[in-house]
Amino acid sequence: MLKLTWIEFFFRTVPEMFILIWGIHVISRKPFNIPQYVLSSIIMSILIFFIRWLPIYFGVHMVLNIIFTIIIMFIIGIPLIKSIYSTLLMFFILSLSEFLNMLILNLLKIDISLQLLQPVKKCVLEIPSLAIISIFIVIIHYLLKTKEGIKYVSN
Repeated sequence: MLKLTWIEFFFRTVPEMFILIWGIHVISRKPFNIPQYVLSSIIMSILIFFIRWLPIYFGVHMVLNIIFTIIIMFIIGIPLIKSIYSTLLMFFILSLSEFLNMLILNLLKIDISLQLLQPVKKCVLEIPSLAIISIFIVIIHYLLKTKEGIKYVSN
């Protein structure tokens, strides 16, 4: 089991879900509906919290998170194919940002055995991955806007 503490839930899972769902909206080019966005982020955070408590093998929780994210994105109005590739791309970017964060922490000679850390210190050490994923989303948003602008100019 990969139990989350309440500190990790509020300071890591909730912000991560807000960023992840923001990224899915950017990639799928769906405009924001703020109440829907907030509700879906909170629902996903709660689902992830309880999925992590299930007595399942490491990695299975990630597959369940992806499936539930796709379902919720489809429910809020993103077409199924767009919700699938947007969710998969965002989980890939999330994994990449966490890898880069661990690489940076390792280069700075910071102990990265996160299982042994206190929840608050663990959350602080994971903040750079949230910043990295946010930067990726801003870059993707910029590239998609630039691509749209080029498409309109050429027509």
